[in-house]
Amino acid sequence: MTQANSLKLICQKHVIETGGQTYPFFLGAASAKDLALVAMAPSFKPETHNHEIATGVLNPPNKNWQRPLFEENVLSIRDRFDTAGEIMPNPVLLAVNPDFENLVTLTEQKMNNDVPTGLWEIVVNKNLTNEEMPLWIIDGQHRVKGLSLTETNNPPLPFVILHSNERVYLPQILAKIFAQVTTMARALDPIHHAWMQYVFSLGKYLPNSVDSLAMETVALLCSTQQYKTKANEFYNKIQFNPEKDLTPIQPGGFAFDAKYLHELIRDKYFKNPGTENMFSPKEVAEQIALAINALKDTARNINNTSAFFGLGHYEQKYFRDGFIAGVCSYLIHNGKPDSWVDVLKDLNFHGTDWDVSSWVDTTGGRAGSISKKLAFDCFEQIFADGSLPGDVSDICNYLQGKGTYLLIEYKLIGSNNQLISRRSGEQTKHCELVGGVQTVPISLPRNTRWIKITSPCKNLGPVDISREGHKFDEEFHFTSFKRGKEFNDAQLRSLKDTIQLEVKADLYGNLSVKKKLKIKLDLDE
Repeated sequence: MTQANSLKLICQKHVIETGGQTYPFFLGAASAKDLALVAMAPSFKPETHNHEIATGVLNPPNKNWQRPLFEENVLSIRDRFDTAGEIMPNPVLLAVNPDFENLVTLTEQKMNNDVPTGLWEIVVNKNLTNEEMPLWIIDGQHRVKGLSLTETNNPPLPFVILHSNERVYLPQILAKIFAQVTTMARALDPIHHAWMQYVFSLGKYLPNSVDSLAMETVALLCSTQQYKTKANEFYNKIQFNPEKDLTPIQPGGFAFDAKYLHELIRDKYFKNPGTENMFSPKEVAEQIALAINALKDTARNINNTSAFFGLGHYEQKYFRDGFIAGVCSYLIHNGKPDSWVDVLKDLNFHGTDWDVSSWVDTTGGRAGSISKKLAFDCFEQIFADGSLPGDVSDICNYLQGKGTYLLIEYKLIGSNNQLISRRSGEQTKHCELVGGVQTVPISLPRNTRWIKITSPCKNLGPVDISREGHKFDEEFHFTSFKRGKEFNDAQLRSLKDTIQLEVKADLYGNLSVKKKLKIKLDLDE
């Protein structure tokens, strides 16, 4: 029953008892047109800016944690149920808005002799001060809106109201209920689900957990306009609103959604406990923003064709992600730098040709998985070290395989036919993979009876080894050699004391290198 400024509902009360707590709820039915005057979903809008959601995420309880209405769903419900013969028996789930509990009163109805009738009267007074309403729609906002727009039919809509004078229905409880009932209908967008879980400390987003710290960092990056007089390139650019498109920073590249960037920062920074350089989310956000500014100020050809900032096939997603991982690695190993520009110059970012389109074939499929790992490993290594390895000129040179090698370790057999162990590093050889001769000769002592081959280089992907002319002989594959392979006299005689191998190793961007390795046992010890 609707009066000028209130809605009167007659309900049955039921109670759920669990975990030592009592949760009352009320069943009833009312016109959707009446419910629409006092109930709304606490949702963000399709046009809500990312920085607005991020700011709300940082200042819980966020009142706009539901997804927006899908207009086509509303109109579909309106059209379907505005015809004869259609009924909507599926109840909507409502709750009292915690900010407006004073607008809702409950009264148990009794007969003249004061005997309870089993019914309760809930009076919902309209909110006359702003657009917020005293009831939240936890599930069913499309049904309420669609049925409120019908013209010929106005049937009662069943509802469940969650309400308790004991304040057991806290916002985080209602958000959790919303998340649970939603997964049974249309699943939440992963971005929305991630930050909503953070807001209400649900699931893995418990306070001070690595996920919570990482999401806080991302929300700060999206909602902070500047750091140290420098404009923050990520302001309003990180996708918190799944209804908006991904937005790259200027001049391009580094387009992140909140869930992906949270996972990247979580894995590459906050999952590294025990370091003395563990900074707060605010400090980490600031350092990432300053590092991006330094990248723009330092790197060559930042427009159009840059692996970082270029568009289309020029942009390298794994360079972008690798750079963020590298910044996190620097912070962990070295703390906050005085100048990110100096850090990048030490890594020759100013002298690197960042147009990699001439040598990168593809980063899709299997090559993509390999390229991602190589980019992360290489960026993290050089940032942690603060320098490039050996004679490597820049990270592009490094990702093309400069300095890659196979490590060959061997053991000798003694007079008692037992393998002799020496100190680590004494009995080793290197097989250079990129550059040099095509067939690499390695000479070992005649009494070598154990050989191990590994690929310790950060810039080297999976390695395949096979015996020359015997590709399918599994005893000579890389898996056998990397565990350490023992040879007996009979095997070596059949091989004429020469082990001839074919080597193929993968590099970034679907590149690969092929070499032949000729191990000959011909040295006198």
